[in-house]
Amino acid sequence: MRGQRENRIDLLRGLSLLLIFIGHAEFTFSATFQHARGFSDASEIFVLLAGMSSALAYYRPDAGLQLQRPWKRAFRLYLVHLTLFAIMAAVSAAVLGILSQPASAVDMADFWRTPFRHGLQALSLGYMPGNLDILPMYVVLLLLVPFALVLHDRSKGVLLGLSCLVWFVAGLGHINLPNAALEGHVWYFDPLSWQFIFVIGLCLGVRIRQDRIVLPYKRPVFVAAALFAAIAIPVNLAIYLGFMHSPFGDLHHQLASKTNGGPLRIINVLAILYLAWNIPAVKTAADHPGLRLLCIAGRHSLPVFSAGILLSFGTMVLMKLSPGTPLWRQLLLLAGGCALQLAVGWVLESRKSSKVLTRPSATTPAAAMSAP
Repeated sequence: MRGQRENRIDLLRGLSLLLIFIGHAEFTFSATFQHARGFSDASEIFVLLAGMSSALAYYRPDAGLQLQRPWKRAFRLYLVHLTLFAIMAAVSAAVLGILSQPASAVDMADFWRTPFRHGLQALSLGYMPGNLDILPMYVVLLLLVPFALVLHDRSKGVLLGLSCLVWFVAGLGHINLPNAALEGHVWYFDPLSWQFIFVIGLCLGVRIRQDRIVLPYKRPVFVAAALFAAIAIPVNLAIYLGFMHSPFGDLHHQLASKTNGGPLRIINVLAILYLAWNIPAVKTAADHPGLRLLCIAGRHSLPVFSAGILLSFGTMVLMKLSPGTPLWRQLLLLAGGCALQLAVGWVLESRKSSKVLTRPSATTPAAAMSAP
């Protein structure tokens, strides 16, 4: 692995980016599509892969506490988040003011009631409308990366145990950070809960850096993962559509909570990753030229993700302004949005290749990735 890319990470992350766009665009089929993939969705896969990528980018054996690179990346994500916020605020102002549309047409209508106050809250990550709460979670997670890697070198078991304990306490006690933009006044992605998925990915990424088998194949585990992943799809969809009651009763909301990274979601995403890592066809697909664009999108995840957020916001506004949009037009918007995200990745990869050709080559770490 040393000096090579792990294309399966690129492929799965590229696919996750497109799936996130579909879910956030609020097409008439978006919610059903989200629940038709089991208890977890693209967000869990993306966070798990981000943890792996962080280890690939920042882990150095026994290097001690290294703050600069991950914290610099966290600050960059913070700036990107504020840029996206400003763009979406400007779009919402145009929709509300110039087009004279009702407040229900945009998620950020509440911002303009007290823009100075909400602007200060946005700077402190205390005001994040829907679709703008993912990058802030990564900012928090990247700030934790240096400490998690140091603890990993001391004892991986202690790291995972402590991470699991924080996840359990935060979920059980509903401990979260404030967010004035949402109805519940808390972050939609609670970083205290989601750090558990991220840390699991971090530990897996370290195994790649150490040239160790990441998820060794064991037939009973493979069968169990396949059964869980397969059964989770119809069960979760049937519960969402109201065709059946959850076998967990009132516990279902907590077990499948997206805000708190419920255990059903964690088991589901780990099952999916285990299958993807042990099915040879996935590795073949990741290395196939026909899926190169998807892998490139995953390689340039931050700009592609940012483009997807803006595209999904614009599509969401269009859907609210034209609630009767026919299915064929929605599918056309879907195809166009996905194509534009792939195009962003392709342009960035072409520029990167041109720069590499004009300067001396340098040795890069395994998979040479950063998160997200």
